[in-house]
Amino acid sequence: MPSDPDPDPDPDPQNVASAENRESSGRASGRGGMLRRIPLARDGAIELSPYGFRVIESRGRKRSPVHPYESLIHVYAADSALLIGTDSGLITIRHSDFPDSEAGPHEARRVLLERLEGLPDGPRILAEMERVDELGDRPLACWAVWATSALCIIGTGAQLRDPALEQIGAFMSELFVRGEYWRAITAHFLHALPQGPGFLSSLLGDFARLPFHLAINVAGMLVLGHLLERPLGSVRTALTLVLSAVGTIGGILYFGHVEVVGASGLVAGLAGAILALELHYPSSVPSFWRLPRRLFIGVVLAQFFVIDQVFSSYLAGGAHIGGFVGGYAGGWFFGRPRVDDLRPALNLRVAFSCSLGLLAVGVLGSLPLVRHEMGALERHAARLLNTPPAFHLHLHENAAAWFIATEGEASEYGLGLAVALADRAVVSTQRIHPGYLDTLAEALFQSGDRLGALLTIDEAIRLAPYEPYYFEQRRRFTGERAPDDRPPPPGEEPFEGDSDDLPIDPDAPEVIV
Repeated sequence: MPSDPDPDPDPDPQNVASAENRESSGRASGRGGMLRRIPLARDGAIELSPYGFRVIESRGRKRSPVHPYESLIHVYAADSALLIGTDSGLITIRHSDFPDSEAGPHEARRVLLERLEGLPDGPRILAEMERVDELGDRPLACWAVWATSALCIIGTGAQLRDPALEQIGAFMSELFVRGEYWRAITAHFLHALPQGPGFLSSLLGDFARLPFHLAINVAGMLVLGHLLERPLGSVRTALTLVLSAVGTIGGILYFGHVEVVGASGLVAGLAGAILALELHYPSSVPSFWRLPRRLFIGVVLAQFFVIDQVFSSYLAGGAHIGGFVGGYAGGWFFGRPRVDDLRPALNLRVAFSCSLGLLAVGVLGSLPLVRHEMGALERHAARLLNTPPAFHLHLHENAAAWFIATEGEASEYGLGLAVALADRAVVSTQRIHPGYLDTLAEALFQSGDRLGALLTIDEAIRLAPYEPYYFEQRRRFTGERAPDDRPPPPGEEPFEGDSDDLPIDPDAPEVIV
């Protein structure tokens, strides 16, 4: 009977090592594959473990948390960077950070998708990613954003031709609650226009005003608007802008801003809607339409708590907050963007049509005052007069009084309003503005009070003794010049006489009416 073989022969060390390596490799491969490092510049890397990946930046100084492969939403190799969208944010790796800037990003994308495919739920996630790709590939003209930007440009261009439009269209709480409802619409499309340098003013006149405010808002509108309108569609984006406008007006009223113009509330609304998509529907937005979450939130907080506070004299922080809240509500309410659900429902289309109607009504409602129709001027003057006296109203009071006094066909009631408003403007500015004194003198003259007009224009002459316009006004009031022969505006004719030619003694005692 043959003898039994040795039950425990000496193992071959090389075979043992090979078996251990295979066992270690099997454990490492687990559900997601072996541990792998994709090198990046300056000793950085994309580190892929069996369960997730992390990005190690230059020389290991910063390591991202491990992102599970299930958190991947969209991986895209753009022209300049690899964009990795996850449910917690956006990871951006520049092409120049790969040793091979052309093949490296595409290889990293391929490996990430392979790891994702090996998961039990991988096929479903990859199918969702394909739908996100379809949404990103869908051509779409951003009509809502471009139309809103065009309205801003048209409105500001009209201001250059007629600076009084800013007073007619600016949002003022006192006048809004008294019936000038169009201001809630027109204020978004007008902008502050500071006067440019003197040499531009001499060359271009009123067109030398610098549209910095307009440029900043339109730039923000186009950048943020495209990020929102492409996933949401034009109708939903337009309705989000409407909610942003409502929020802007609510913020102005709540925070008590005096007079506001500009589309910055709408821009803040776009930012709010983008943040709503980022926080509530990240799985439906392509990575190339997303912004780095932490950076974006940091910029928003800096705007509200630093920039708006430091420049509170120039910026309406309440309008920005209100617009942001309205836009966030719109982005959240209008729901998850999907390529098969971009055609809005009937109720949204009806709401969009109503919004266009309100826009038209708002613009048309301001036209009678823009055309200086006497009835509109008198109604506007009555609202101003019913507003408690305040310094910030003097521009509006003076303008309304001047147009009533000079446009002709004013009723006795209207001229009385003009006198009262001009007097309020003169008192608000402590009688040191010769132009306002001239408006009061004109209103008094048109209402039949020649003596009051003479005494008031004499005050203006004392303040500006070398301005020929006020002399000629005085000649009208004394009858030396025809009553309807109004002289050219101040500054157009230089004074060519000397102090002996002044019609009054600037040092004589004043009589104030």
